[in-house]
Amino acid sequence: MTKHYIYIVMMLFCSFSYGQITFNGCHYLFNDQDFTFVNTGSDATGRNIFVTTPVDGNQPCHGIGVCEFEISWGETNNRWEFIADDGDGNFSSPFLIYYNTEASTPNPPSLQLGTWIENTVVTEGNCGGALTELNSTLIGDVQDETLNISSNILSSIKVYPVPAKDMISVTSPNHAISNITLFNLQGKIVKQQVNKFENISLSGVKTGVYLMEINTTSKNRLIKKIIVQ
Repeated sequence: MTKHYIYIVMMLFCSFSYGQITFNGCHYLFNDQDFTFVNTGSDATGRNIFVTTPVDGNQPCHGIGVCEFEISWGETNNRWEFIADDGDGNFSSPFLIYYNTEASTPNPPSLQLGTWIENTVVTEGNCGGALTELNSTLIGDVQDETLNISSNILSSIKVYPVPAKDMISVTSPNHAISNITLFNLQGKIVKQQVNKFENISLSGVKTGVYLMEINTTSKNRLIKKIIVQ
């Protein structure tokens, strides 16, 4: 968010019955079991930090050896991150498992807000792609709407046609676009574009569902789901 934005103060009163987050997913690596995250505080942006308990380097599971997790806002990359401890109990060198670029606050996005993308560099695709209601559960202190004003402004960005076939267009009346990246649901980059966003060729892009990451020159980011026929 830059000084050029008009700040809108919006009060939203939300109540969550759990006071925590429950996650179940990526069964190949984590087994088919529920993991409970508790709020351990908040960061400098006011976003809450959730950690599984206890974190003592002694919670074994299949695949990665230790299943101790944290969900928190990664300020360096401007995204929510689902990370796994490397086994020392203090998240000093964690593994990034999933990430979601929706700038929700104060709690992380639900399965309906943005997309939790699998970091296949670490998982090697063993989590089965992005989190969905078919392959995972993420409930409790998560939210379906963002309170971040930049997301409301970025909602004016239009992507069409959907579904698309040979070409897709992106228009942005409020902000100049710096680059666009198209990912498959496993997080692999299939196309990048740095200019001429109104006519993006889909030549070589296979039929399927993709995630389009749109970055603006004002350092905002938007993720949209794209269907290619």
